[in-house]
Amino acid sequence: MNFKKVIGIDAHSIGLKQGGNETYIKELLKAISEIEHSDFKFLIFLSRNIPIPSFLLKKNFKICRVSKNSFLRFMFELPFKTHINKLDLIHTQYHLPFMISCPGIITVHDISFLRFPEFFPKHLFLKFKIFFPYSIKKSVKIITCSEFSKKEMINFYKVEPEKIVVIYYGVSENFKPIEIKENILKKYGIKKPFILTVSNLQPRKNLNRLIKAYFYLLKNKKNFSYSLVIVGRKLWLYKEIFEEAKRLGFKDRIVFTDYIPEEDLIYLYNLAEVFVYPSLYEGFGLPVLEAMACGCPVITSNLSSLPEICEKAAILVNPYDIEEIANAINEVISNANLRNFLKKEGLKQSKKFTWKKTAEEILKVYEKVLYNTKKQKFLIKI
Repeated sequence: MNFKKVIGIDAHSIGLKQGGNETYIKELLKAISEIEHSDFKFLIFLSRNIPIPSFLLKKNFKICRVSKNSFLRFMFELPFKTHINKLDLIHTQYHLPFMISCPGIITVHDISFLRFPEFFPKHLFLKFKIFFPYSIKKSVKIITCSEFSKKEMINFYKVEPEKIVVIYYGVSENFKPIEIKENILKKYGIKKPFILTVSNLQPRKNLNRLIKAYFYLLKNKKNFSYSLVIVGRKLWLYKEIFEEAKRLGFKDRIVFTDYIPEEDLIYLYNLAEVFVYPSLYEGFGLPVLEAMACGCPVITSNLSSLPEICEKAAILVNPYDIEEIANAINEVISNANLRNFLKKEGLKQSKKFTWKKTAEEILKVYEKVLYNTKKQKFLIKI
């Protein structure tokens, strides 16, 4: 008799508006649901009271409800549910549950809490500082999203390079050039033309300097009619961002939309004149690829993983240099040839990254761990 291997995947972030963590697990599971894998069954840990997404209603998926409280989930629920469901493997993000009865894999997007501890609330920093080393040591494989993040883990935690697997993330097929729907701007109080950025509101995203660069353009460029649109939910240590906008004046020219759903975000990427992402530290940087896939010219940071992900499809700037950010914005909005070049290269670059490819590579990691053979047994039928 052929017994299927049971793999547990922690998807508690789905439905909680958790930015990149939610996008990652949602798109990964959606892609896995479309691949025929004859030897696996999946137990999906979903937060209580969250509607089950349609892609999780496939026959190889079973839903198991867990708490939104991370302490309860990792200390008690996941270890217990791993044991009673006789899991062969569990896959989580960042933290492995304690005392699990099967091998564990973690996905680590970045280790920004070590590079920039001052950018994190103390309780969150301590949580990572105390529990993350356990997960690094306990996991049988670590999946990360860039060569940059792999090097960071090797440098900080002395992880054996062969333990870390670099698997680039994808861009949802929903992000693409589409017919313009102007009334979406009225919904969020946005006036054209506008500069767009998309990120959770937290210090690492460097929104203070973006606001200062925008103010520099308002002050020094005649007839500068562009507004600045900042999309993203308030995460932590965000008060300074609003204070900066208020201090510099022209607050009415900056639009904070908070979190917006994907279907609306696609229109904003399509309508924006330029997308600016001056983050100080990224393991991957999904928004830059989403913007590229929609044909929006991109300006981003020349630090961390972003040059690796963007290659020549974006203008790279020093995120600490306010004038350099401002000059890049001015150059893009003033030069039609440059905008067209960035649009063309961005569309080409974004096509290199698909969630189907991500899912296929992660399924191969599952196989290698579960079968542990020198000659890897591939059971996936594409």
